[in-house]
Amino acid sequence: MAFQKTVGLYNVAATQGDRANQNPFVYFPTNFLAGGTVKVGGFVWRDATNGEREVVASGSGRPLGFVERTINHNNMNIALEGTLDIPEGGNVTVARRGDFFVKADASVAVGATVYAKVASGEVTFTADSPNTVDTGYIAVTSGAVGDMVIISNMAQTVA
Repeated sequence: MAFQKTVGLYNVAATQGDRANQNPFVYFPTNFLAGGTVKVGGFVWRDATNGEREVVASGSGRPLGFVERTINHNNMNIALEGTLDIPEGGNVTVARRGDFFVKADASVAVGATVYAKVASGEVTFTADSPNTVDTGYIAVTSGAVGDMVIISNMAQTVA
């Protein structure tokens, strides 16, 4: 069952995919649907078969955008743990530009390039061609493995 397992003394700073500030953000005019399971706080590409309406968590080339955390999926089964997965057919908010929180998978320095894993859309700070692609985002805060860091593409042009 999904019962609380730990109690912290302080609130967490953020959750993966949260907005980092109130600076301007750029979105697509309409939201997409998930063409398969999509992870919040990762990157997506247009679906090859239905790219006008659907996005998927794998692809090639620069991703379409970043999946922002918006709470629009109810977990009606109290026996299940919370998840950052958006199920197939779910509403996906894709940001083209902005500042977001992500979980560091490696030690991150300010200015580090943000990559996306082409098989899953997950954020990584380690280049591994051809398994990762440059997203156009950079780290604007530093952190250790597992820390929440802020990434941004506000100072760069959007493809």
